[in-house]
Amino acid sequence: MIYTDGRTYEGEWENDLKHGVGIEVLANTNRYEGEFLNGKPEGTGAFYWANGELYEGDWKNGLKHGSGMWKGTKGESYVGEWKNGKADGYGVHKWRNGDFFTFINFSLKNNRR
Repeated sequence: MIYTDGRTYEGEWENDLKHGVGIEVLANTNRYEGEFLNGKPEGTGAFYWANGELYEGDWKNGLKHGSGMWKGTKGESYVGEWKNGKADGYGVHKWRNGDFFTFINFSLKNNRR
């Protein structure tokens, strides 16, 4: 399926919604590969940003939610829990120089730690 805004989707459908396994590529070449439920990422999948960032893990209602791993473009990474699209709960953030920090109960609220 090719959308008028430049997105493409190849995969399973149900009731005219993305549903099951598929690949959606956005006009800016960001892409999601994984499971969909009622038109949104849900279950397990990977999101690849055009700049080289990557998130692999669990999704709920179109947002990172559950366990997942993010890799940045400058050697940073975060492996841990996510809630409603943000790192939240137990996780490990690692920097390019090898330093790391383990979060026991990490939460971003109003963009503050």
